[in-house]
Amino acid sequence: PMLILAGAGSGKTKTLTTRLAYLIGEIGVDPSSTLTLTFTNKAASEMKERALSLIGDRCTHPPLLCTFHKFGLLFLKFNIHLLNRQNNFVVIDTDDKKRIIKNINKEIPTSLVASEISRYKNSLIKPDEAIKQATQPNYKTIASIYKTYQEYLLENNLVDFDDLLMLTYDLLDQDINLREEISNRYQYI
Repeated sequence: PMLILAGAGSGKTKTLTTRLAYLIGEIGVDPSSTLTLTFTNKAASEMKERALSLIGDRCTHPPLLCTFHKFGLLFLKFNIHLLNRQNNFVVIDTDDKKRIIKNINKEIPTSLVASEISRYKNSLIKPDEAIKQATQPNYKTIASIYKTYQEYLLENNLVDFDDLLMLTYDLLDQDINLREEISNRYQYI
């Protein structure tokens, strides 16, 4: 295990891609047992390009290098049925999210509600918990909107960008067998 803490431009991507190439090319690690994650599409694309050029033709199928959200999407496509949902869900964008919120809410600025819903989801707070935690009138309203928003997403088989992480977390948190399967599959993260 290693932890790399470094500022911009200091060689984190080079370190990760070189290590990945070493694991696959020199040690003989199966590429399908590796998972390399980053935050942005640009960084993921750059990392993938660098890693594949270092690995060359030493592996038959490429390792999984992507963003956290892309991994969540792939994971949900295979496992969302465990939440009693269909895997043909649609991921909505920010404009869709704001449109849905605007149809639910006419009182509080849409951007504030959207931001708070993202904050709740990124803090792994479900609508019922948000309602319990809210003390101020505006936040009670926002928490109520959040609940209605989530119900709408569920009814229409939609997920938003934040759900890609939150639902993935929920699945892994709730299902020990799935958690063990994923842990065994990705030996090198």
